[in-house]
Amino acid sequence: MTVKAGARAAAFVTSALVTLGAPPAGAHPEFSALGTNRYVTAAVLDGRIDVTDALLEGLLPAGDDRRRFDVDGDGSLSPAELADARERLRAEGPAVTVTVDERVLAAPLEVSIDLGDEPGAAAAPLVIERRQSFEGALPLGTHRLRLVVTREPPRLLETELGVVLGPGLTLREGVDRVSLRGSRASALEVRAATFIIDWTPPKAPPRRPRPPLLFLALAIFLVTLAAAAFRRRARRSTR
Repeated sequence: MTVKAGARAAAFVTSALVTLGAPPAGAHPEFSALGTNRYVTAAVLDGRIDVTDALLEGLLPAGDDRRRFDVDGDGSLSPAELADARERLRAEGPAVTVTVDERVLAAPLEVSIDLGDEPGAAAAPLVIERRQSFEGALPLGTHRLRLVVTREPPRLLETELGVVLGPGLTLREGVDRVSLRGSRASALEVRAATFIIDWTPPKAPPRRPRPPLLFLALAIFLVTLAAAAFRRRARRSTR
């Protein structure tokens, strides 16, 4: 992996996480030459849940994918070949199931492929992202958000499942991210993370009590009397 390519791809993923509201320092996006590191982030804001499933592929897995993307075998990846690759990945469907209170969410899947500084089929890191946005998926109250891995990439080294919460949302218990090493031992192994989230509406600022009308009238009357007395004393002093 070249330093320049790795830095650019890592910056790409960091930018995506920031867009979702995730703190880059907490996500630790990084590449490994031998395998793939995966970062699944659910960003929750105003009842919407945005899920990004990012694969940071090192030299070996990225080289395999680049060769697959290079359909005509000419050593370069044309815009048409990349569009073809994105469409094939989209057709595979999401690789993570998202549920709220045991209800499976569904939304259109978007796929992006970032080749870094190496646009060809030569072995170099790349980033594959699958994104879904679920509008109005989390109503007010306490809810159980669950991310379940349904499909894993080859040469998987580490998987991180995390949640990022907007204003008014709090994690009721547990941690905001779960790390899993390697691939699952068998198809029967469940790889998932559950987050119990509270969403309470912000409290309205307390209203300042208005003074009673009678008090206002009395205050105006007293001020008027004081002003009249002041004017009388002023007239006497000028004689």
